[in-house]
Amino acid sequence: MKKLCCIFLVLILLQASVSSFAFAEPDLTAYSVASGTVNASAFDDLTAPCSGVLTSFDLEAGDAVTAGQELFTMLTTVITAPEDGTVRYLFASAGDSADQTVSRYGAVLAMEPSNTLRLSCTYSGAADYEECRHLHIGEKLYFKLDKEKGTGVVIATRDGGYEVEVLTGEYDSGKTLDLFKDSDYAYDNKTGSGKVIKRDDLLIPASGVIAEIMVAPGEAVKKGDALFSVLSPDADFGASPSVAAPSDGVLASVPVASGQQVWKGQVLARLLRTDSLEVVADVDEMDLHALKVGDTVPVTLDTDESKVLTGTVTEISSLGIPKLNAAYFTVHVSLDEKNVKLGQSASIYIP
Repeated sequence: MKKLCCIFLVLILLQASVSSFAFAEPDLTAYSVASGTVNASAFDDLTAPCSGVLTSFDLEAGDAVTAGQELFTMLTTVITAPEDGTVRYLFASAGDSADQTVSRYGAVLAMEPSNTLRLSCTYSGAADYEECRHLHIGEKLYFKLDKEKGTGVVIATRDGGYEVEVLTGEYDSGKTLDLFKDSDYAYDNKTGSGKVIKRDDLLIPASGVIAEIMVAPGEAVKKGDALFSVLSPDADFGASPSVAAPSDGVLASVPVASGQQVWKGQVLARLLRTDSLEVVADVDEMDLHALKVGDTVPVTLDTDESKVLTGTVTEISSLGIPKLNAAYFTVHVSLDEKNVKLGQSASIYIP
C-alpha cells in the first residue's frame, strides 16, 4: 500500500513539473537575436478624386490620423441664384453628373423668379420726341391699367421695341399697357405700349459632378445665394470633394500643399496603417535554417524587454544582403500587439 502511495505521489509531482515547464516563459538566452524595427505591413496612397485645387489643410509627415478623419478637400465651383426667387425642382442629387442631367432635362435646378412679369414693348403711339422713341437699358418707366399703377426697368432694346421687367404692380398675362417716362402719365412722355408676358421658370445648368445640393424645393433664395456646387467633370460619379483616412495610421509623406492645383489620381499622401504592424529584421544566414513562414517567434521591444510578445513569420527574402563577410536575409514578423509605435526598435528571437 505504501509503495502505491509513493508511486501516486511521484506521478503527481511529475505531472506538476511537466505543466510548469509547458507554461513557463521561454529562456531567451538560448535563442539567437536579430534586431529590427516596427513597420506597417500595409499602406494606402490617398489620391485626388478629380482635377482641381486643394483647400487649406494642416498636415505633415508623422501625423497620426484616425479612420474616417477628413484629410483633404477639393475646392468646388459654387453655382448661385442669378436673382431672387423660389426653388421649384431639383433634377439631380449629390454625386450625379451635371452634364448628363442638363442633357436630359436642360438644367440641374429650376427656380421661379420673384419678378415673374415682363412687358414686350413697341414704340407704337409714343410721343414724337427722340427721348421717347429711343430708350436705353436701365431707364425706369411707369404704367397703369385702370387703377393699378406699376413701375419697370428697361432690360433690353431691339429695333422698333424694348423689353421691360416689371418691378411693381400685378397684371394678368396678355394685357396691354401704355408706358411713360414720368409718373404723371402725360402723353408727351409716352414711350409706347407693351404686352404683359408671364416669365417661365429659370433653368440653372452646370458642368461637372455635383458635390453638394444646398437648397430644397420650396425654399426662397436671394440673388447670389448658393444653390449647389460641382467638382471637375473628370470626377467619377458619386465622388466626394473630401478625402478621408480609410483606417487609423500615420502619414508617411504629404507631397502636396494648400492651394495646389492637382490632377485626378495624384497622390496626396501615403498612410501607413497601424492596424497591420510587423517587425522587419535582417537575420544572419547561419540562423535562417531555423525559420520558415508560419513559425511563431518571441518578440521584444527595446522600450520594455521584459514583456515578451508573439509574432508570426510572414515573409523571408530570397536575396541575401552582404554584411561583414556574411549574408543577411530580411524577415517579416507580424504582430497582434496594438500599443506599438511605428519605428520602434525591436528584437526577434530565433531558436
